[in-house]
Amino acid sequence: MIITKPLNNNVVMAKNNKQEEVIVVGTGIGFHKKAGDVIDERKIQKVFSVADNNKLAELISQIPGVYIELTEKIVQYARRKYHLELNQNIYLGLTDHIYFALQRLQENIDLDNPFLIDIQHFYQQEYKIGLYAKEMIHRMFHIQISDDEVGYIAMHIIENEFQQKRQDFDKIFKVVNESVCFIRKYYLKDVKESSLAYTRLVNHVKYFAKRYVEGHENQSQNRLLKETIQGVFQKEQKCINRLSLHLKDEFGKEMSESEKNYLILHLRNCCELKE
Repeated sequence: MIITKPLNNNVVMAKNNKQEEVIVVGTGIGFHKKAGDVIDERKIQKVFSVADNNKLAELISQIPGVYIELTEKIVQYARRKYHLELNQNIYLGLTDHIYFALQRLQENIDLDNPFLIDIQHFYQQEYKIGLYAKEMIHRMFHIQISDDEVGYIAMHIIENEFQQKRQDFDKIFKVVNESVCFIRKYYLKDVKESSLAYTRLVNHVKYFAKRYVEGHENQSQNRLLKETIQGVFQKEQKCINRLSLHLKDEFGKEMSESEKNYLILHLRNCCELKE
Protein backbone atom coordinates (compact mmCIF):
# COMPACT_ATOMS: atom_id res chain seq x y z
CA MET A 1 0.00 0.00 0.00
CA ILE A 2 1.10 3.54 -0.82
CA ILE A 3 0.61 6.45 1.58
CA THR A 4 -1.46 9.30 0.17
CA LYS A 5 -1.60 11.42 3.34
CA PRO A 6 0.06 10.89 6.74
CA LEU A 7 -2.35 11.90 9.52
CA ASN A 8 0.01 11.29 12.44
CA ASN A 9 2.69 8.81 13.51
CA ASN A 10 0.17 6.00 13.75
CA VAL A 11 -2.60 6.76 11.20
CA VAL A 12 -2.31 7.35 7.45
CA MET A 13 -4.50 7.58 4.37
CA ALA A 14 -3.35 5.20 1.65
CA LYS A 15 -4.17 3.38 -1.60
CA ASN A 16 -4.30 -0.40 -1.55
CA ASN A 17 -3.30 -2.74 -4.38
CA LYS A 18 -6.68 -2.17 -6.05
CA GLN A 19 -6.13 1.60 -5.91
CA GLU A 20 -8.91 1.94 -3.36
CA GLU A 21 -8.59 4.62 -0.68
CA VAL A 22 -8.15 3.23 2.83
CA ILE A 23 -7.39 4.41 6.36
CA VAL A 24 -4.54 2.46 7.96
CA VAL A 25 -3.76 2.31 11.68
CA GLY A 26 -0.55 0.93 13.18
CA THR A 27 2.10 1.90 15.70
CA GLY A 28 4.74 4.04 13.96
CA ILE A 29 3.16 3.50 10.56
CA GLY A 30 3.28 7.20 9.67
CA PHE A 31 6.50 8.13 11.50
CA HIS A 32 8.69 10.28 9.22
CA LYS A 33 6.56 9.21 6.24
CA LYS A 34 5.28 11.28 3.33
CA ALA A 35 2.86 10.85 0.44
CA GLY A 36 4.19 8.24 -1.99
CA ASP A 37 6.01 6.13 0.61
CA VAL A 38 5.29 2.42 0.84
CA ILE A 39 3.64 1.20 4.06
CA ASP A 40 5.50 -1.34 6.16
CA GLU A 41 2.79 -4.02 6.26
CA ARG A 42 4.28 -5.54 9.39
CA LYS A 43 3.07 -2.46 11.31
CA ILE A 44 -0.54 -2.59 10.09
CA GLN A 45 -3.07 -3.12 12.89
CA LYS A 46 -6.30 -2.01 11.21
CA VAL A 47 -7.42 -1.09 7.70
CA PHE A 48 -10.68 0.74 6.94
CA SER A 49 -12.06 0.97 3.43
CA VAL A 50 -13.11 4.56 2.76
CA ALA A 51 -15.78 3.29 0.35
CA ASP A 52 -17.36 1.26 3.17
CA ASN A 53 -16.81 3.94 5.84
CA ASN A 54 -17.62 7.26 4.19
CA LYS A 55 -18.65 8.84 7.48
CA LEU A 56 -15.46 7.66 9.18
CA ALA A 57 -13.37 9.07 6.34
CA GLU A 58 -15.25 12.36 6.63
CA LEU A 59 -14.64 12.40 10.39
CA ILE A 60 -10.92 11.69 9.91
CA SER A 61 -10.72 14.63 7.51
CA GLN A 62 -12.16 16.93 10.17
CA ILE A 63 -10.34 15.86 13.35
CA PRO A 64 -6.76 14.84 14.18
CA GLY A 65 -5.91 11.23 13.38
CA VAL A 66 -4.72 10.71 16.95
CA TYR A 67 -8.37 10.25 17.95
CA ILE A 68 -8.87 7.23 15.70
CA GLU A 69 -5.58 5.94 17.11
CA LEU A 70 -7.01 6.31 20.62
CA THR A 71 -10.18 4.45 19.67
CA GLU A 72 -8.10 1.64 18.20
CA LYS A 73 -6.19 1.36 21.49
CA ILE A 74 -9.49 1.11 23.38
CA VAL A 75 -10.88 -1.51 20.98
CA GLN A 76 -7.69 -3.57 21.19
CA TYR A 77 -7.81 -3.41 24.99
CA ALA A 78 -11.45 -4.57 25.00
CA ARG A 79 -10.55 -7.44 22.69
CA ARG A 80 -7.38 -8.45 24.55
CA LYS A 81 -8.62 -8.05 28.14
CA TYR A 82 -12.29 -9.01 27.86
CA HIS A 83 -12.46 -10.85 24.51
CA LEU A 84 -15.09 -8.45 23.14
CA GLU A 85 -15.59 -8.48 19.38
CA LEU A 86 -16.73 -4.95 18.57
CA ASN A 87 -17.81 -4.12 15.02
CA GLN A 88 -16.48 -1.22 12.97
CA ASN A 89 -19.33 1.11 13.94
CA ILE A 90 -17.50 1.68 17.22
CA TYR A 91 -14.77 3.64 15.45
CA LEU A 92 -17.14 6.30 14.15
CA GLY A 93 -19.31 6.71 17.25
CA LEU A 94 -16.59 6.50 19.92
CA THR A 95 -14.02 8.60 18.03
CA ASP A 96 -16.59 11.31 17.42
CA HIS A 97 -17.75 11.24 21.05
CA ILE A 98 -14.26 11.45 22.56
CA TYR A 99 -13.20 14.30 20.26
CA PHE A 100 -16.19 16.48 21.12
CA ALA A 101 -16.11 15.46 24.80
CA LEU A 102 -12.55 16.75 25.09
CA GLN A 103 -13.53 19.92 23.26
CA ARG A 104 -16.32 20.44 25.79
CA LEU A 105 -14.04 19.79 28.75
CA GLN A 106 -11.56 22.38 27.51
CA GLU A 107 -14.47 24.84 27.58
CA ASN A 108 -15.37 23.69 31.13
CA ILE A 109 -18.60 22.05 29.95
CA ASP A 110 -19.16 18.70 31.68
CA LEU A 111 -22.30 16.60 31.20
CA ASP A 112 -23.92 14.52 33.92
CA ASN A 113 -24.57 10.88 33.04
CA PRO A 114 -27.96 9.73 34.38
CA PHE A 115 -26.98 6.07 33.81
CA LEU A 116 -23.62 6.21 35.61
CA ILE A 117 -24.62 4.21 38.70
CA ASP A 118 -26.37 1.58 36.59
CA ILE A 119 -23.31 1.22 34.36
CA GLN A 120 -20.96 0.90 37.32
CA HIS A 121 -23.14 -1.80 38.87
CA PHE A 122 -24.46 -3.74 35.89
CA TYR A 123 -21.79 -3.28 33.19
CA GLN A 124 -18.59 -3.47 35.18
CA GLN A 125 -16.35 -4.80 32.43
CA GLU A 126 -17.47 -2.09 29.99
CA TYR A 127 -16.94 0.52 32.72
CA LYS A 128 -13.41 -0.80 33.24
CA ILE A 129 -12.80 -0.30 29.52
CA GLY A 130 -13.96 3.27 30.04
CA LEU A 131 -11.44 3.63 32.86
CA TYR A 132 -8.73 2.40 30.52
CA ALA A 133 -9.86 5.04 28.02
CA LYS A 134 -9.61 7.65 30.80
CA GLU A 135 -6.03 6.58 31.45
CA MET A 136 -5.13 6.75 27.75
CA ILE A 137 -6.79 10.15 27.32
CA HIS A 138 -4.74 11.53 30.20
CA ARG A 139 -1.58 9.99 28.79
CA MET A 140 -2.16 11.23 25.22
CA PHE A 141 -3.88 14.60 25.83
CA HIS A 142 -3.08 15.46 29.48
CA ILE A 143 -6.80 15.87 30.17
CA GLN A 144 -8.66 14.27 33.08
CA ILE A 145 -12.18 13.15 32.19
CA SER A 146 -14.89 12.67 34.82
CA ASP A 147 -16.57 9.44 35.85
CA ASP A 148 -19.62 10.63 33.91
CA GLU A 149 -17.54 10.67 30.72
CA VAL A 150 -16.13 7.24 31.58
CA GLY A 151 -19.75 6.10 31.72
CA TYR A 152 -20.50 7.58 28.30
CA ILE A 153 -17.53 5.74 26.80
CA ALA A 154 -18.79 2.52 28.41
CA MET A 155 -22.22 3.19 26.89
CA HIS A 156 -20.69 3.25 23.40
CA ILE A 157 -19.11 -0.15 24.10
CA ILE A 158 -22.40 -1.57 25.44
CA GLU A 159 -24.41 -0.13 22.56
CA ASN A 160 -22.00 -1.63 20.05
CA GLU A 161 -22.32 -5.03 21.74
CA PHE A 162 -26.12 -4.87 21.59
CA GLN A 163 -26.42 -2.72 18.43
CA GLN A 164 -29.51 -1.01 19.82
CA LYS A 165 -31.30 2.13 18.79
CA ARG A 166 -30.81 4.77 21.48
CA GLN A 167 -34.45 4.58 22.61
CA ASP A 168 -34.22 0.78 23.06
CA PHE A 169 -30.80 1.11 24.65
CA ASP A 170 -32.13 3.46 27.34
CA LYS A 171 -35.09 1.17 27.97
CA ILE A 172 -32.80 -1.86 28.45
CA PHE A 173 -30.95 0.03 31.18
CA LYS A 174 -34.25 0.77 32.92
CA VAL A 175 -35.49 -2.84 32.67
CA VAL A 176 -32.20 -4.13 34.11
CA ASN A 177 -32.30 -1.63 36.95
CA GLU A 178 -35.95 -2.28 37.81
CA SER A 179 -35.49 -6.07 37.67
CA VAL A 180 -32.31 -6.30 39.75
CA CYS A 181 -33.55 -3.82 42.37
CA PHE A 182 -36.87 -5.67 42.65
CA ILE A 183 -35.20 -9.09 43.04
CA ARG A 184 -32.74 -7.77 45.62
CA LYS A 185 -35.53 -6.11 47.59
CA TYR A 186 -37.90 -9.08 47.68
CA TYR A 187 -35.64 -12.10 47.35
CA LEU A 188 -31.84 -11.72 47.53
CA LYS A 189 -31.86 -9.10 50.27
CA ASP A 190 -28.42 -9.89 51.62
CA VAL A 191 -26.57 -10.75 48.40
CA LYS A 192 -23.16 -9.08 48.15
CA GLU A 193 -22.44 -7.04 45.01
CA SER A 194 -18.98 -8.62 44.87
CA SER A 195 -20.38 -12.16 44.96
CA LEU A 196 -20.60 -14.66 42.12
CA ALA A 197 -24.36 -14.87 42.74
CA TYR A 198 -24.81 -11.14 42.10
CA THR A 199 -22.65 -11.22 38.98
CA ARG A 200 -24.61 -14.14 37.57
CA LEU A 201 -27.90 -12.43 38.39
CA VAL A 202 -26.93 -9.20 36.63
CA ASN A 203 -25.58 -10.99 33.56
CA HIS A 204 -28.73 -13.06 33.20
CA VAL A 205 -31.02 -10.05 33.65
CA LYS A 206 -29.02 -8.03 31.07
CA TYR A 207 -29.73 -10.56 28.33
CA PHE A 208 -33.32 -11.06 29.47
CA ALA A 209 -33.81 -7.26 29.32
CA LYS A 210 -32.49 -7.15 25.76
CA ARG A 211 -34.92 -9.89 24.66
CA TYR A 212 -37.76 -8.27 26.60
CA VAL A 213 -37.27 -4.85 24.99
CA GLU A 214 -36.77 -6.28 21.49
CA GLY A 215 -39.81 -8.55 21.79
CA HIS A 216 -37.66 -11.66 21.26
CA GLU A 217 -38.36 -13.41 24.55
CA ASN A 218 -37.89 -17.14 24.84
CA GLN A 219 -41.28 -18.79 24.20
CA SER A 220 -40.29 -22.46 24.46
CA GLN A 221 -42.28 -24.60 26.87
CA ASN A 222 -40.86 -27.33 29.11
CA ARG A 223 -43.59 -29.24 31.00
CA LEU A 224 -41.16 -31.00 33.38
CA LEU A 225 -39.43 -27.71 34.21
CA LYS A 226 -42.77 -26.02 34.84
CA GLU A 227 -43.94 -28.84 37.13
CA THR A 228 -40.64 -28.78 39.05
CA ILE A 229 -40.85 -25.04 39.56
CA GLN A 230 -44.46 -25.15 40.74
CA GLY A 231 -43.70 -27.98 43.15
CA VAL A 232 -40.28 -27.03 44.54
CA PHE A 233 -39.31 -23.41 43.84
CA GLN A 234 -42.40 -21.67 45.16
CA LYS A 235 -40.58 -18.78 46.82
CA GLU A 236 -38.64 -18.00 43.63
CA GLN A 237 -41.80 -18.37 41.54
CA LYS A 238 -43.63 -15.87 43.73
CA CYS A 239 -40.78 -13.36 43.36
CA ILE A 240 -40.65 -13.61 39.57
CA ASN A 241 -44.43 -13.52 39.17
CA ARG A 242 -44.43 -10.30 41.18
CA LEU A 243 -41.54 -8.97 39.08
CA SER A 244 -43.49 -9.75 35.91
CA LEU A 245 -46.46 -7.72 37.17
CA HIS A 246 -44.10 -4.92 38.19
CA LEU A 247 -42.60 -4.81 34.67
CA LYS A 248 -46.09 -4.76 33.21
CA ASP A 249 -46.91 -1.70 35.34
CA GLU A 250 -43.66 0.02 34.31
CA PHE A 251 -43.29 -1.04 30.67
CA GLY A 252 -46.64 -2.36 29.53
CA LYS A 253 -46.12 -6.12 29.30
CA GLU A 254 -45.40 -9.17 31.43
CA MET A 255 -42.59 -11.66 30.96
CA SER A 256 -43.21 -14.81 28.94
CA GLU A 257 -43.73 -18.02 30.92
CA SER A 258 -40.47 -19.45 29.56
CA GLU A 259 -38.49 -16.37 30.62
CA LYS A 260 -40.08 -16.61 34.06
CA ASN A 261 -39.09 -20.27 34.41
CA TYR A 262 -35.45 -19.73 33.48
CA LEU A 263 -35.15 -16.70 35.74
CA ILE A 264 -36.69 -18.73 38.60
CA LEU A 265 -34.03 -21.41 38.11
CA HIS A 266 -31.36 -18.73 38.02
CA LEU A 267 -32.60 -17.24 41.29
CA ARG A 268 -32.45 -20.66 42.89
CA ASN A 269 -28.81 -20.97 41.84
CA CYS A 270 -28.13 -17.46 43.16
CA CYS A 271 -29.60 -18.40 46.52
CA GLU A 272 -27.40 -21.48 46.77
CA LEU A 273 -24.31 -19.48 45.76
CA LYS A 274 -25.15 -16.39 47.79
CA GLU A 275 -21.71 -16.16 49.32
